[in-house]
Amino acid sequence: MGAWGTGYFEDDCALDFVDELEREGNPKETINYALDIPIDVEYLGVEEGCAIIVSATYIDRQINGTIFTPIGRNDTYSVDTFADRHPEVDLSDLREKAIQALHSVLCENSELNELWSENEDDYPLWRQGLEELIGRLNR
Repeated sequence: MGAWGTGYFEDDCALDFVDELEREGNPKETINYALDIPIDVEYLGVEEGCAIIVSATYIDRQINGTIFTPIGRNDTYSVDTFADRHPEVDLSDLREKAIQALHSVLCENSELNELWSENEDDYPLWRQGLEELIGRLNR
């Protein structure tokens, strides 16, 4: 059984994307590509949505200095060391693209949004977490 939780890293797809970022020689290029996906697709799949969320957390960490974990979450994975391990990677210019991509994850043409909306108990918490991440990136 796979991981599935409301936290940013409580999903197998999200953790797979983190692994991909760690293996890539150019993590900024990988993040930029993930954020461009909503431009080219009519329907945003789960894997792409998770990649967008993870990418946005990396950008948030770099811009705001700490990883944000919404109250009530149990995110056990942290991107706190990414900026220390990759000081040459500046993600700040991807802020606006991340905000737009996160809005795509929350729209009706998103498989993640569709799946979460079927869960009446957890959907508000999941959505609130993404809206709070957008708010942090808008600072």
